[in-house]
Amino acid sequence: MRPALPTPDGSETWYRVTNALDEGGTPYASISIYGDIGSWGITAAAFVDELKAIDAPEIRLNINSPGGEVFDGLAIHSALRSHRAKVLVQVDSLAASIASVIAMAGDRITVAPHAQFMVHDAQGVAVGDPEELREYAEFLDRQSDNIASVYAERAGGTVKQWRARMKATTWYFADEAVAAGLADEVAKPQRMTPEEEEQARATAAAWDLSVYNYAHTSREEAPAPPTAEPETPPAVEPPAPALPMFDPDAFRAAAVAALDPMPGYQPDHMRSLMAGVANDAPAAPEPARPETPYVPRPADTAPEADPEQVAVAWFRSVFQSVANDAPAEPPPAAPAPVAEAPQVVHVPEPPRPADEVAVDYMRTLMANAANDLAAPEQAAAPGPTTPVEPIPAIDRNDFERSLREAQW
Repeated sequence: MRPALPTPDGSETWYRVTNALDEGGTPYASISIYGDIGSWGITAAAFVDELKAIDAPEIRLNINSPGGEVFDGLAIHSALRSHRAKVLVQVDSLAASIASVIAMAGDRITVAPHAQFMVHDAQGVAVGDPEELREYAEFLDRQSDNIASVYAERAGGTVKQWRARMKATTWYFADEAVAAGLADEVAKPQRMTPEEEEQARATAAAWDLSVYNYAHTSREEAPAPPTAEPETPPAVEPPAPALPMFDPDAFRAAAVAALDPMPGYQPDHMRSLMAGVANDAPAAPEPARPETPYVPRPADTAPEADPEQVAVAWFRSVFQSVANDAPAEPPPAAPAPVAEAPQVVHVPEPPRPADEVAVDYMRTLMANAANDLAAPEQAAAPGPTTPVEPIPAIDRNDFERSLREAQW
């Protein structure tokens, strides 16, 4: 782990966004990335928020950075590429590592006469078992391929070619960067203001590139960048063989030979020869057939008839013929409609009034009591004797019902 580098003015930021006017009075946004990208806890989120607020038609981005966080740099690159303003990039001193990827976002890239580019593979620190370290190594390879694709899209070439340059930690002077496609032109020398010159010296003095673990600390110490790999020349097809000269006599002879392929050919003689050969040739043996056992054909004999069935069938045919000859029976006359008898509904008689039942019962009791008493002795009255009235029978249910109704 390396310590964060302080800025020359003591502020804890690695970029600055200001508004400016060019010589013609046209407004533009000036952005300076002068420091370690993503240091001091300031990530790409703050940069992108300020970038979205820019409404100028042109953005002039000056870069002097040793690199920094990979994902922050990729986010800044994407934000610049998608911004509606025209982006002009100038590398003032150094665009190393992920800072060179940010430079690829420019619509026009210029590099100062003595500025440098540096490309290398993604780096990181991991601790773990062998399997975890292998997974982290594959992760760094994928990120390096992604970075190589950014160079290939802007500078040309293939991802494989840029990965080879990144693995070698390649440094470029200004003219070498233009030749490699990393920049469009070398900027004309311009005199810096005293403030800009002081800031550049202070920034360069503050950087100690040895803490970045780069293969080299500058282009002066690094070997020259590799030349572009020679392209495979296209396959050259062998020339077609030259056609021979046309010979009219040879052509005529070939045409005659094609019209008469067998001079002096006699069809009858050839036919007799072929017939003789065919007669002398042995006949082709017939293919052997598998022997099958002989099975005689079954005789066509009628099965014995059952006498009972024969008799029943005869009688059925006789009666069927008689039935066919007999006149058809007239259809039966439809019976006369009979009026339906009225339905008898039994309606029970209503019960007798309770007072009548009680009176009859009391009368019966009194009559029974009178019959049981001894008759007083009295002279017989003259005249005929009156018969005694029979005591009526009492219905117990009617009597109990009458008592209940009397209580209610």
